[in-house]
Amino acid sequence: MIWDMFYIAGPGHGGPAIVGNVYLEGTWSEVYPNITQDESRAEKTVQTILFSGGISSHVAPTTPGSIHEGGELGYSLSHAFGAAFDNPGLIVACVIGDGEAETASLATSWQSNKFLILSPTVLFCHTAS
Repeated sequence: MIWDMFYIAGPGHGGPAIVGNVYLEGTWSEVYPNITQDESRAEKTVQTILFSGGISSHVAPTTPGSIHEGGELGYSLSHAFGAAFDNPGLIVACVIGDGEAETASLATSWQSNKFLILSPTVLFCHTAS
């Protein structure tokens, strides 16, 4: 069975997980051919995180597959609900970071489940530090 699914991570601490997955599954190397998938290059790539000219510690426009990038926390769940409202058959998984969970905009988004008419299609996970 093939699922129609969309994954959303907030702009905060979930970034390295997305970067890691995109690197491991090969898309990063397709977009950036100089970043090969071998152990020595993987080590060098990880070491560039947070350094000027290196990989962003958050999902950035340079991350392959990234659709939304924002420096402000709190909007990932509203994007997830928007995707579910626009595409009723879509399963949307949303990972919410610890800092994002403390924002007023995210607190408001928790109420959106009341507007889903059919079965819930938004899955969310709060990651605590």
